[in-house]
Amino acid sequence: MSWVLESPRGRLVGKVLLGCPRDGFMERLAEHRRVWEHGVLVPPVLAFTDSCPAVGGQPLTVFEYLPGVDAEEALPSVDADRALALMRDTGAALARLHQVPVGGFGDAVGGLGVGPASWGAVVAGRAAWLRDAYRSLDEAPLALVEAGIGLLCRLADDVSPNVRPAVAHLDVYLPNILVDDKGRFRILLDLEHVRWVDPVMDFVKPAMWMFAERPAWADAFADGYRSAGTWPERWSERLSVATGLELLTGVQYWIRVADHEMREDYLRRLRAWVRSDGAAHVWASIRP
Repeated sequence: MSWVLESPRGRLVGKVLLGCPRDGFMERLAEHRRVWEHGVLVPPVLAFTDSCPAVGGQPLTVFEYLPGVDAEEALPSVDADRALALMRDTGAALARLHQVPVGGFGDAVGGLGVGPASWGAVVAGRAAWLRDAYRSLDEAPLALVEAGIGLLCRLADDVSPNVRPAVAHLDVYLPNILVDDKGRFRILLDLEHVRWVDPVMDFVKPAMWMFAERPAWADAFADGYRSAGTWPERWSERLSVATGLELLTGVQYWIRVADHEMREDYLRRLRAWVRSDGAAHVWASIRP
């Protein structure tokens, strides 16, 4: 929940964490501030606390107010050229985020303390967690999940020597992109899922939720990324791992929260990914 605050220094934005685990909250906010200090285009964090009496003891964060609207709201009234420019600028902003130095791959708890030494080990740890999580669910597609986890670990071990950790946003889609009144990129919003992982993880949600029927947007996003950073080595193979992680995690989540429509969508994608031996990653599914 967030709202605009009036203050002697001008407008501010207050945001309260509701319905989310507090584990790692302060670390994520500190990381948000750190990437902002490195010049990444994210909301400036002015203050945060893990318990504020004024909001019932909930965690509170105060950001500098930046005028604008999210890209999902703005894009229906933006022309094609401006939309492509927005995708390029978003890709460039993400590349700059990925260049912020980190101490290593994140730990299993908050994702921001130094954890396993390799990407393969990170994925193996996540696979073990997923196996346990699925066993606690009713109606879990265990045969499909086991096939997916086996494929995931094999693919991750293959690309692991090529993966270096980076700060990843992990929730890049239109509602988390702030634009100005002309539809131009301003900042990336909501770094609440930020972790130190393979930066290719950040190509998954844009492909799923922004580019599915807009290949020109995908090309512009990739061009913007290349303009500000180095294209990831073995990108396609790493994107297959990132796709598997997203789908296996997502199926478990959608079953747990009883969202039938999203569960079926993720299951369909997971089946295709497993049948293709990982070739059907999210970018390969983008169609005109």
